[in-house]
Amino acid sequence: MVKKREWLKAYEEGQSQAWIASKDNRDTRTVKKGIGEARLERDASLARAELIKEALHKHNEALLEITRGLLSIIKPPSPDQTIPWKSQPSSGSIRIEGGNVPYEHWPELKVMDVTLDEERKAEWELLKEHLKLDPMWRLLSQWKKVLATHLEARIVMSLKLADLLKEKTGYQLADRPVDGPFVYSDSVDSLSPRMIARSQKLIDTDTLKRSIIADPDMRGVTCGGVILAHTPGREEECRKNILEALSELEVSQEMMSIKETYQVTEDLAAKARRAAQELLMLGLVPGQCRVCQRLGR
Repeated sequence: MVKKREWLKAYEEGQSQAWIASKDNRDTRTVKKGIGEARLERDASLARAELIKEALHKHNEALLEITRGLLSIIKPPSPDQTIPWKSQPSSGSIRIEGGNVPYEHWPELKVMDVTLDEERKAEWELLKEHLKLDPMWRLLSQWKKVLATHLEARIVMSLKLADLLKEKTGYQLADRPVDGPFVYSDSVDSLSPRMIARSQKLIDTDTLKRSIIADPDMRGVTCGGVILAHTPGREEECRKNILEALSELEVSQEMMSIKETYQVTEDLAAKARRAAQELLMLGLVPGQCRVCQRLGR
């Protein structure tokens, strides 16, 4: 085969098949056939190299896509993040943007580590093989743990709000209408996001107060069109008591925990995002994984 490649090289440099055959004392037909075989071998090799190049490009893009996915996920939860503060069911999963966070209410409240949607993809482990020592993994792990702690703090805060609403109004919390005055348990879901937004200075206290209205026509207290309490004839009194509950909650240890854990979550998210952005700026995922090895990289 080495001789056939020499014939192909000489032929492409302008030598005739007859000249090559005469030089090597071979039949012209043998030379012609040999040149054809050498050309086929070269073309196959070039085609394979092109296929491997394309496969490596697709592999690299798949890994970068995982990193882009992380950028859309790594951030603090919004104030209106749904929180399962009620004790039933005793366990479940909090759905966040781009992931799930399992929790338990019994025997004690506990929010587990975050599982991201990207982690379920086959490329996730391959990316970790490429970036074994990259600081992004440490920052991502820290962010996930603090995020779980922050979500747990939100549940505790919601439970505190529920207790304060019952204490300050003197009414029971009910999931559905009952006889006599009552506060809807869904009022916690309506007021908690506003209190979190208040803690982040997204709204001020006056705006929050103005959003809570004693509405005789609705025979109760409303907030943003949502009925918080059914208190015929006692609308103004109930509104005052709800505001007292919110004022006490604002200076509580539970709200302080919300602020502290949110700040840490925000800081770690910024650092983890920066590490991911730097990787995307390269345009090429460094390192190697088992797929790269199989492709001969």
